[in-house]
Amino acid sequence: MNVLFINPNREQMPWPTIPVGASMVATATERAGHDVAFFDGTFSSNLAADTARAVRERAPDVIAVTIRNIDNCNFEAPEFFLDDIRDQVVRAARRAAPDAKIVIGGSAVNVSPSDIYDHLEADYALVGEGEEAFPELLRALGAGRGVLGVPGLLANETKSPTLLPVLDTGRLLKNEPIGGRARVADLERSVRSEAFRWVDVAKYGSRGGPYPIQTKRGCALRCSYCVYNNIEGHAYRLRRPSDVADEIAEAIEHGVRSFDFVDSTFNLPLSHARALCDELASRAFGVRLSTMGLNPAGVTPELVGMMKRAGFDNVMCTPESASEVTLQSLQKGFGKPAIERAARALREAGMPTYWFFMLGAPGETLDTVRETLEFCEQHIPADHMVLFSTGIRVYAGTPLERSCKDSGWFDESDPLFLPSWYLSPKLDLNELYALLVRAAERHPNWMTNAETILSPTAALMMKRAFRLVGWRGPFWQHLPTVFRWAARSGVRSRGLADVARRLAKIEDIAHHR
Repeated sequence: MNVLFINPNREQMPWPTIPVGASMVATATERAGHDVAFFDGTFSSNLAADTARAVRERAPDVIAVTIRNIDNCNFEAPEFFLDDIRDQVVRAARRAAPDAKIVIGGSAVNVSPSDIYDHLEADYALVGEGEEAFPELLRALGAGRGVLGVPGLLANETKSPTLLPVLDTGRLLKNEPIGGRARVADLERSVRSEAFRWVDVAKYGSRGGPYPIQTKRGCALRCSYCVYNNIEGHAYRLRRPSDVADEIAEAIEHGVRSFDFVDSTFNLPLSHARALCDELASRAFGVRLSTMGLNPAGVTPELVGMMKRAGFDNVMCTPESASEVTLQSLQKGFGKPAIERAARALREAGMPTYWFFMLGAPGETLDTVRETLEFCEQHIPADHMVLFSTGIRVYAGTPLERSCKDSGWFDESDPLFLPSWYLSPKLDLNELYALLVRAAERHPNWMTNAETILSPTAALMMKRAFRLVGWRGPFWQHLPTVFRWAARSGVRSRGLADVARRLAKIEDIAHHR
């Protein structure tokens, strides 16, 4: 069949993200014998027009739209992405090719499947992993047979009267397809993304976007707010380190020089991370390696040393809090001593680190916030970056959803696929933001989530300026220097004060949008 993949994700901060999942499915679809094209809308300035043009030129039988995020997950300035995707992509594609079937998938669809399926007006939604299920759907459509047996499929029989009913009311309320989600049981047999074939990886790289690599899927942790368990499952499915290294070598042949490991947790299981580092060190690729998923529970001096020998030159670490009360509330599975050990190992190894802390969990108070700030003062060096985000985005299917509905924070029937937030009622926003502003003024390497809001044009200009003065590495690594200059000039103090005044006026926390 003639298939067109569309990536509508235009988010540029902290960098544009190569669509690794859609690339994997596109590669698997081509290998299954279908004629595949890929329209990447990441850098489009007119997504509706460019989508329509790509669809008309291709005249596809099936259009596959990948959706990475529901919203920007920013309490201070929430932005809902699905309306634009519906209006500028799905509807534009429908007008350009009325007879084509439109299938949606991706991580966002896995978060709230039926709600997003209904909102986007697609013919089908594929819930789970698409490398095997999507070609199976194409076989069913090509043969003109029913699709009821396709794993992870949501369909609406009113749009396709010949189809057997795929949903009943109970399943719809559970947000799940009949038969469960599609899973690739054996990652060793799964295809690599070969993203360099589908998108302009050099353009991503010029804007700071590294090449994404998965070493595993699944997460055995049970963090209360996290959707990874729903997206990838509770059990780790591991790739052979040699296969991961081979994928990196292949991308290097296509000009890629920077890689990011995008596992939910790169260093868990610890034995797998060690084996991978040994393999990468033996290859001596000479490229930049980073990871967005360093869990404090698995950070040891030995591992950090192995990572440096493998080629890692920066990492992101996500403790979320340094208060025992809040860590327990978030069900992180580790305590403050683990974070202290991780900070010591990263600091002593000279590994540049971007730390993420999330304020507002159930039970959070100004005292627990101060505990986190005190930890940062004592253990995180000035050349590391620290981000404090306020409010917790509540997603369907998470333990936090259940506790919020049990407490009456949300109605039982609320689907939560619109930007929906929890913030501990023990926190006063005026006091919280005043505390954060004072802290950020003292520490140029500390940043509030409100300061991450940059237009794509402004972010690109900053990145180009960094390169002109010879600054290399990830965008965030140079922000402390920028903030120190802004602090000396008084620009940052005025900006932070304005942010505090504006944000303290937020009234509707539960559905701030």
